[in-house]
Amino acid sequence: MKTIIQNFTLLVFSLLSAHFCEAGDFELVKAGQNIALYERWVKHNGNTVRELKADFMVKAASAEAVVALLKNPSKGPRWNTNARNYKIAYTSNDAVWLTYVRYKIPWPMDDQDCSLKYSFNKSDLNNPVCNIYFEGIYTEKFPVLKNVTRITGTKGKWMVEKAKDGNAKITYQIVTDKSASVPRWVSDPIIHDNLFKTITEFRKLLEQPS
Repeated sequence: MKTIIQNFTLLVFSLLSAHFCEAGDFELVKAGQNIALYERWVKHNGNTVRELKADFMVKAASAEAVVALLKNPSKGPRWNTNARNYKIAYTSNDAVWLTYVRYKIPWPMDDQDCSLKYSFNKSDLNNPVCNIYFEGIYTEKFPVLKNVTRITGTKGKWMVEKAKDGNAKITYQIVTDKSASVPRWVSDPIIHDNLFKTITEFRKLLEQPS
């Protein structure tokens, strides 16, 4: 019986890997609850850093709903794991906005924060695929704070693909500058678990009735 269970487990993992083989040189590191998490190591701003990617399905969601959730300051801390603050600064263009997130980090380390610019093409809202891009910026609206470490070099996107059944497939990708040196056996489980929790909560909020 033990051998049968082990073989079944290997079969399930193989099927998951085959299903998400389109990830190219990304490596599948965690899967469950219809969420797949990948990573790869890339050159970014002169250093080799981790790039993360997550694929997941959302019931009856749309690009408009994703944008609305990303712009919602009251719901931001609910899906951003360890977020202490989540602020939005609007611009004259409703397809461009600024986001500030401060993350609570256990003592004795300082808190971390990031200042991001989001943008998308309005015409893509009616297309099969809509990309919502974000990148780290410096702005007077969210100045660098004392005793808070600013996360730099952030770049990524949320890609929303319409499915035939009325649902949506969402792909999230992100890369940042190299952080302080921490052994991978320490950082990997924390990074993977935090992103998995973030995506799980993001999907829950998207699927809630408005």
